[in-house]
Amino acid sequence: MADTSYTPIKTKDYLSLVGKFPDNAPITVVHMLQFNDVAIYPESSPHASLDPVSGRDAFYHRYIPAGAAAAQEVGITPAETRFFLTTVVNLLPHNDVAWDVVAARRYQSFSDYARYQASEAYTKNAVPHRDAALKNWSLVACLDQDVPKF
Repeated sequence: MADTSYTPIKTKDYLSLVGKFPDNAPITVVHMLQFNDVAIYPESSPHASLDPVSGRDAFYHRYIPAGAAAAQEVGITPAETRFFLTTVVNLLPHNDVAWDVVAARRYQSFSDYARYQASEAYTKNAVPHRDAALKNWSLVACLDQDVPKF
């Protein structure tokens, strides 16, 4: 669905962050997602003429397959989904974002993740669907650690 209220989602330059992570250490990226009621594509997008769908459907059926194809094209090991959960309620009063989904995806390294995110295959084929699908989004890159003993 075309809409003039479309605003692309800004991300950091992930390639510039590679040095903050150990070489070849797996990372887990926690995704907090809030979907648009209806996917919003800019009028200039080649996807503007697609049948209208919910943001959730655009994410699941357009973005995820395009992202998987981009990972394959870039030559990285596909991310492992550690969890993918529908949220019910936010329990803290200082953060009233109504996330629809919280997910965690594990990558072989931050370098792989950054290279994938910066690739033309990802930015051209997956990003338009991600941006159309999401109303709000937060990502946190995490390193594994031993669970503290209690």
